[in-house]
Amino acid sequence: MLGFAALSVSRVRPIRELGIWTALGLAISWLVAFTLFPALQLALRTPTGTTRVAGGRVYGRLAAALPAFTFRHRRALVTTALLLCAAGAVALFGIPGRLRPMPVAVDSLTYIDPSLPLRSDLVWFRTNVADLNVAHVWIHLPRPAGTDPEVLHAVDRLQSAIEAVPSVIAVLGPTTFLRLRRYFAGGGERLPEDPAQFARAAADLEQMLLAEPGLRGYVDVNGFRDLNVTVLFWQGDVEGYAALSRNIARAWDGLGAKAPAGARMRVVGESLLEVKVGASLVPTLAQSFAITAALIFVVFLFVFRSATARVLAMIPSLFAILATFLGMRLFGASLNVATILIATTVLGTTENDQIHFFHHLHERDGHPLGDALAHALRVSGHAIVFATLINAAGFLALSVSSFPPLRQFGLVTSAAFILALIADFTALPAGLWIVNRRRRQGQPT
Repeated sequence: MLGFAALSVSRVRPIRELGIWTALGLAISWLVAFTLFPALQLALRTPTGTTRVAGGRVYGRLAAALPAFTFRHRRALVTTALLLCAAGAVALFGIPGRLRPMPVAVDSLTYIDPSLPLRSDLVWFRTNVADLNVAHVWIHLPRPAGTDPEVLHAVDRLQSAIEAVPSVIAVLGPTTFLRLRRYFAGGGERLPEDPAQFARAAADLEQMLLAEPGLRGYVDVNGFRDLNVTVLFWQGDVEGYAALSRNIARAWDGLGAKAPAGARMRVVGESLLEVKVGASLVPTLAQSFAITAALIFVVFLFVFRSATARVLAMIPSLFAILATFLGMRLFGASLNVATILIATTVLGTTENDQIHFFHHLHERDGHPLGDALAHALRVSGHAIVFATLINAAGFLALSVSSFPPLRQFGLVTSAAFILALIADFTALPAGLWIVNRRRRQGQPT
């Protein structure tokens, strides 16, 4: 519940709402587990135990062998887990000056199922015609002068300056249609520089706005205070959009005294929105993960009063999370609005396994660590295995989704649960052998 509640710090509304409502649902299920569920057991007279446990003999031999195995290979197991964690952290956050952080997907095509014809058409269009990145330059005037010749002349200069930027494919603005009209009339594509001739060329713009509704997206006919210049450009990632914004700002500053008096310019559009969403994903990951880890650390200290046990209990979860991000980086995957949830989801869910493990481990306080480990593995091991498999299967069901980020989230989270399960039975006991003072009492052979 704390793991999902930590997502409430996200600036992305769907992620924030997912965290809040999922935490609320888990709180309700916790209440039901202690009220309605026992009442239904009594009313329906359900059996509370079985004479046989599925896979009991095989798991019994495994639980008996694991303490000795983890003792013999304790340093190798812990070292391997820590190295993979370090590699996963490097894959996620990068190395300044050497390796860039894991990319954040802001391309709209990543949210379209590759099997759809629409995706194929858009990819072909992007490859053979033009890219799909769109920015809008909105110019706000202090007075209703959107069709005044001097204003349009300045806007035309701005359009020409933006067209000269190498990453720009095309620029459409109020004067684009004046150019087309002049071209079809045989006067050439460029508008005249002479103010009087330019005024004659722009004289009919208001009539064109009345006759062609499509032109009203470039001039606000309600107040004639806002003008729109649409820019198509390549490289729609964070760096590309930032570079385009800088170039547009320089073009606006280059107008100098020829810019409309008191006018304000700003760059907006869906591409900018996607970039802002992408830029907020990594802070969401870091903040929610830090809050989740801190809250779970406090709860664990309250329950078991052991800081060392708390640190060791983090090994399986951190191993699963960071190894998962390492795998994503190696396979060329990127962070998106769904996969950003992996860290808090895995941490909040897999910590339940460590709660069970350490609860039964402390039932043998005062006994040799080998006996305590064997007891914890024998009693809680089945629950950990079945709970992990159920969680993995539940998230694996998302792999049939037609929404690519959701499908990736299901597959990757399922894999992380399996990695956490492996670490529960290897790295965690090995870490206990290294730091626990009882390790020399009754060492397994």
